[in-house]
Amino acid sequence: MTLDVILGIFSVLQQVIPLLTQGVSTSSAIGNIVTQLEKWLPVILKEVSVLYEPTKNIIDALGNNPSTLPDQLKKLAEIDSQVDTAFEAAAKDVDPDAQGLG
Repeated sequence: MTLDVILGIFSVLQQVIPLLTQGVSTSSAIGNIVTQLEKWLPVILKEVSVLYEPTKNIIDALGNNPSTLPDQLKKLAEIDSQVDTAFEAAAKDVDPDAQGLG
């Protein structure tokens, strides 16, 4: 159930983020999204095989938004690194011969 809820929210976010334009309220909205990603990180990492792509899409969209502040970019980079690490570990669990993806 939790996974379905997060997938639904991520789907909406992926559609809304490109609509965000520059301004203080946009930076605030981006900050709220980053905060939610941080809160959901334990679930994202646990379900990384399903949540990897939508999480990466959201991180990329926020990272490319000109309203994303430097501290938000730093947090996104930290989340991105953790998601990549978890995904690579999950890939090795499926295929022990898998090499690093980065």
